[in-house]
Amino acid sequence: MSPDPYDPERVAKLTSPNAFRYCSGEELRTFLDPAPDWCVADFGSGGGIFTSELAPVVDAVFAVDVRPGLHAAYRDQGVPANVTPITADFTSLPFPDDSLDGGVSVRTYHHGFEPALEEVARVLRPGGRLVIVDWSATGAGERDAHDEDEYRDLATAQSALLEADFRITDAHERRETFVVVGTKR
Repeated sequence: MSPDPYDPERVAKLTSPNAFRYCSGEELRTFLDPAPDWCVADFGSGGGIFTSELAPVVDAVFAVDVRPGLHAAYRDQGVPANVTPITADFTSLPFPDDSLDGGVSVRTYHHGFEPALEEVARVLRPGGRLVIVDWSATGAGERDAHDEDEYRDLATAQSALLEADFRITDAHERRETFVVVGTKR
């Protein structure tokens, strides 16, 4: 049985500096390459550790997660003034069409994010960027313990992005993770 996401120990793990072991805040900002006036979303924001890395370099960030308990934990740690936590399912986002300049999904793709790609494309403006960093099915196996069938490889993620009307602008496998950056057509 997997740990309850509201469990303080689980939240501590999600917000630990060790979270940067496979993707640093600097890497994430480089992949997204936002302008200072951008409005972005962190899809699967969890405890907000990557959301807080984006906040200083953009105008507004939406911390989107399906688990309200994680938003409560993020609020307890102190949410930056330009961050708005939003509890929502990724397949039904509460944003108007073409309203976001960018989005990130860090280690959430394997939790069923793929079916939400069309919805994410709906809310991103043309030319908007989506960065996905996730555990790779072809990784070395040092990742968190999950059902191995959950993991995807880079080619599968790229195909899903192409089907959802994205153009691939960067894609590569790393030792444990893959990174794919898509730009909405």
